[in-house]
Amino acid sequence: MNPPPQIIEAQIDSRHLRVRLGSGITVLMPLEHVPTLLLATDEERAAMEVFDHSLHWEALDCDLSVEGLLAGSKEMPGLARKAFEKFFARQYGQVAA
Repeated sequence: MNPPPQIIEAQIDSRHLRVRLGSGITVLMPLEHVPTLLLATDEERAAMEVFDHSLHWEALDCDLSVEGLLAGSKEMPGLARKAFEKFFARQYGQVAA
């Protein structure tokens, strides 16, 4: 089995994640697929760490692999739930559970 292509560059904004791979493929993923990133602050999203085959956001406890990006995988509901709780706590001043 071949290893996944290496990440050459990654950019994120409030709506999309764009990842350019060494294979020549560019993945453009809407953040609706990853509520943790969609609901994060600009500062949290900007704290992206780029590794050879994955992306990581320490403060968000969020990781995306090249394999998942190429497969079009969406965030699991249990992980997204934590992001919704944090977002609503930030918006409405409630304490997240």
